[in-house]
Amino acid sequence: MIAPQSGGGECENCGAEYTSEATGAGPFGDSENDGDVEVTDGGQRSQTTLESLPTTKSGSIPKSEAMDWLESLDQPSSAELKRATIEKPSDFEGSTYPADVSNIRVTGDPQFIETIAGLFRWIVDMEDYSRRVEINLKETEDRNTGEETGNYALYLSVAERG
Repeated sequence: MIAPQSGGGECENCGAEYTSEATGAGPFGDSENDGDVEVTDGGQRSQTTLESLPTTKSGSIPKSEAMDWLESLDQPSSAELKRATIEKPSDFEGSTYPADVSNIRVTGDPQFIETIAGLFRWIVDMEDYSRRVEINLKETEDRNTGEETGNYALYLSVAERG
């Protein structure tokens, strides 16, 4: 594995080439050189470790880098989760994929969904006079046959009331 600050390299697992714009001294570019990033409301936030990870030519983060990043994370508090959530504007239309909106999507068998969903209890507290929680929980269907699969999909987001 090549350290992100080296400018790039080749993934030792899959051979994909990647480049990095990280400037920090640590394995994830976590040094005093990491700057602030302007956010859409004009405020400032610190650059995340995620933003400094190297990517392949296709834009993916190499598995070894992603696994190291995931392992390095601490479990966030409810307050941190709420601060990190970006609400969907009340007049929003279309796909949220390219938008600066927070969405959670989890798919799997019922036991997996029920276990993982417990990690998202904090989102219930986001609903108040100015925000609503959007939740869609349903059994998935096979695209070809239309038959239910026995697996489930859980979608969560927070939207402005309006």
